[in-house]
Amino acid sequence: MSDKTKWLDETKEYLTNNDGEDLYYLIFTMLSEEKMSFIKFLLDASKGIGCVVHEGLEYVLDQDLDYPEDFDLVTFYVGEFESSEITPNQFVMLMRYISDAYINAFPDSKETVERHMKALTERYA
Repeated sequence: MSDKTKWLDETKEYLTNNDGEDLYYLIFTMLSEEKMSFIKFLLDASKGIGCVVHEGLEYVLDQDLDYPEDFDLVTFYVGEFESSEITPNQFVMLMRYISDAYINAFPDSKETVERHMKALTERYA
């Protein structure tokens, strides 16, 4: 575990116990491979944009779909196939937990994280 992901490790048990294992794996890999910062990930999510970490590891939100109005589940792809789905409300709950851990580790980012979480909550909750 590197310093880049140390704060995230504190969320692993909670996420695993609340249908967020794929979300944890995706964010952990994204940070480990330096594909995107957590702040950018959260900003994109608040706009309805999912994330492709690399081929075979991604998740999909409403703006990733041809018909965003048909969006009803956050879908994770690990490998070639759909791995799991969670409701938008569940996604917001998990992202709130992750965001709180991020704020604890990086208190200077609190205002930015809370602003993006507010937008995410308004979009999906």
